[in-house]
Amino acid sequence: MSKSKGNVIYADDLISLFGIDAVRYFVLHEMPFENDGVITWELVVERINSDLANVLGNLVNRTISMTNKYFGGVVERTGVRESVDDDLIRVVTGTKAAAESLMEGLHVADAITEIFNLFKRCNKYIDETTPWVLAKDEAKKDRLKEVLYNLTESISIGAELLKAFLPDTSENILKQLNASEREYETLGEFGLYPSGNKVTEKPEILFARMDIKEVLEKVEVIKEKQVAEFNAEQAEIEAYNTKK
Repeated sequence: MSKSKGNVIYADDLISLFGIDAVRYFVLHEMPFENDGVITWELVVERINSDLANVLGNLVNRTISMTNKYFGGVVERTGVRESVDDDLIRVVTGTKAAAESLMEGLHVADAITEIFNLFKRCNKYIDETTPWVLAKDEAKKDRLKEVLYNLTESISIGAELLKAFLPDTSENILKQLNASEREYETLGEFGLYPSGNKVTEKPEILFARMDIKEVLEKVEVIKEKQVAEFNAEQAEIEAYNTKK
């Protein structure tokens, strides 16, 4: 990297374009302990779109939106459980121990991956349970409530585990779900989200998908600024040396 070429990637520029939690995620996820990391503007955008916007942001938005659409935002546990719930609960309740074990070995990137595996499992659970199909059958109303409760509880646990890595995002998710802060020791337990709670009526987008073309246009401005600063610095040095 060289400032004279305008290809230096500064943290301040990353944050101004993508936000601090997105940058935290990229750095922690893509630069494993004791290993080199690769960073490009294109790779940052890819990670934001695939992991933060699609996996996490879409999951939270869909869950809250379905809860508002079908039950006026009220999350209720009914106990109408099916076998498909078991694997979700197993993954969710096991994430704390898995992430904790990895953190003890300073494998931060792998610990974050475990937490995002929880969110991916939630997305798969939506596909398995098809809430939009359940909503068409009045006889399956209580089952639909249980599905949405399971999703809300799972996301709440995942958001709590995410707090050490993406604090602002974690707080935002918990606020939208109207979930109280939990003790860390309880994050291996399932079912502590209060039945009858009401989620926000207007879910916020956690991470908007980014257009790589628009981002690269902004990057060109950053590069031009770097080159201009470098040339100005060189001019000052030359002027100083001339005076000497």
